[in-house]
Amino acid sequence: MSIAPDDRANVGRDSVFVIPVGPYCRAEFVADTIESIQHFAPKARVILVDDTRSGLGVQLAERYQLSVRVARAPGVFGGLYLNLSEGFKEALTQPFRILVRLDTDALIAGSDFESKALALFDSDSRLGSLGSFRISFSGVGVRNQRWARRRIITYLALRAWRQPRAAQTVISLLRGAHKQGYKLGESIMGGAAVYRYEAVEALEKANLLGRTELARIGVHEDHIFGLCLFATGFALGEFGNRFDDLPMGVKWKGLPADPNELLALGKSIIHSTKAFEGADESEIRRQFQLARQQK
Repeated sequence: MSIAPDDRANVGRDSVFVIPVGPYCRAEFVADTIESIQHFAPKARVILVDDTRSGLGVQLAERYQLSVRVARAPGVFGGLYLNLSEGFKEALTQPFRILVRLDTDALIAGSDFESKALALFDSDSRLGSLGSFRISFSGVGVRNQRWARRRIITYLALRAWRQPRAAQTVISLLRGAHKQGYKLGESIMGGAAVYRYEAVEALEKANLLGRTELARIGVHEDHIFGLCLFATGFALGEFGNRFDDLPMGVKWKGLPADPNELLALGKSIIHSTKAFEGADESEIRRQFQLARQQK
């Protein structure tokens, strides 16, 4: 699906982006991610969550006239869940239809992500989040969730008894999620994910944004959000691999394919820009910048 240049000016009017900015981020790379959004989704609202300790996120928010929230905790594991929760709460202060959560090593490379996300959400009211779910970009096999399963089981077996009230919250969520089809540990890969408004709203209404007991489970933020979405009655869905026309070209570590191939496949949400077959992040981003200048 392509969007005519005259129509691209309206892309983003239904979208809000939430981007956590960590202490090891390079300013020029974060700026490039922001500029990719503003190029392909000029109507989108962007919220930065500043975990830099140096104020880099605040400075970039001022430069690009964006919203910003200051992080609650160091942005790893449950801390990132707490920080993203602040961004999600900020997003809910204004209307939107989809929330795009991006890491700073992700970028936007096209304008079709919004319409395709809305089409999928409109086709299935139970879908709460889209991304790299069970199928990897290669389309072969299932994303491995064994690590998260082990961490949750370890929490329940060895740590939960020390904080029984907190553990009861986690156990209750696990039971509710299981009834909705949840498999222990599964999630959308966190570097790039799309949420529908109703799902974010449901998390807030259920008091599942920024809960310290959930941050202490010991899993990554995407596993916590996956659990909470299922517990509130939503499901997760795929949003792109090498063999479909959906927007995501993403992988947990490194770029999933050559930049030119991803562009030829029409992938418009890209992660991770950090490395690909000897090319570093500067070179990878330069290739996407050149393509952006032609659109």
